[in-house]
Amino acid sequence: MSRSAPVEIERIVREVLAQMGDSPAAAQSPLAAAQEPAAADGDVVVDCRLVTMAAVADRLASARRLVVPPGAVVTPAVRDELRRRSMALVQAQPLAASQVATGLPRLVLVAAATRHDAAPLAEALGREGIEVCLFSADCLIAATDQLAGEVTRPVTLGLLWTPHTAAGLCLANRHPGVRAVLASDVPLAAAAVRAVAANVLVLDPSAATGFRQQRMVADFCRGGVRPCPEKFKNRLG
Repeated sequence: MSRSAPVEIERIVREVLAQMGDSPAAAQSPLAAAQEPAAADGDVVVDCRLVTMAAVADRLASARRLVVPPGAVVTPAVRDELRRRSMALVQAQPLAASQVATGLPRLVLVAAATRHDAAPLAEALGREGIEVCLFSADCLIAATDQLAGEVTRPVTLGLLWTPHTAAGLCLANRHPGVRAVLASDVPLAAAAVRAVAANVLVLDPSAATGFRQQRMVADFCRGGVRPCPEKFKNRLG
C-alpha cells in the first residue's frame, strides 16, 4: 500500500459520511449521548464522530491513549499513527452510570507478538459497554509484565491476545496475584475462569471466530473481578 493510501481512504470516509448526512462540520460536533471518562494523564479525549488525522495530529506528541466516543469512526490513517506511537485506542462509555450499575470491569487487552489486528475485537466489546484499553507489544515478557501491573488496579481484568499461548500463560502466572487461564472455547473458558477466579485470559487470535472470541471475553468481563478462592490464596493470591 502506498503512503498516500491512508490519506485517500480518509478522504473517501469523509465523502461517504457526507452522503449519509454527516458533513465534516457535523462530524466534529459533540455527541450529546456520550459521557466520556475522566481524562487521565496522557489521555487525548475527542468528542467527534469522525476521528481523522486533522483532528488529532497536533495532540498526540506526549499522549498514551486516544479516547473516542462510542461508535466513532476512526480512519485508517489515525489507526496507523496510533500503532506507530504504541498508543491505545479507547472507546468512551455511553453512560458511565450504567457501567457502575452493572459492575463491568475495565479490560486491558495486550496484543503480543502477533500481526493480527485486535482493534475489531476491542471495538465489538466496547459496543457491549466494556471499556477496553488496547496495547500492542512485540515481546511476551513485556506484555505479561504490563498485564500484571494493570490487573492490580481496581476493577480491572486482563486479556493476553497472542498465538504463543503456552509461553504467555506460563509467563503471566509467574507474577504474584496473576491467575491466568487459557480460552479455547466458550464453555471451557468459563469453567477455567471459575476454577481459579481468573483475572487474565490468554487467547490465540486464530483459535476461534471473531464472534466466539467476543463471547468468551465478554462473558469473562461480565463475571467481574473475582476474589481468589480461599483454598488457593496461599499460592495464587
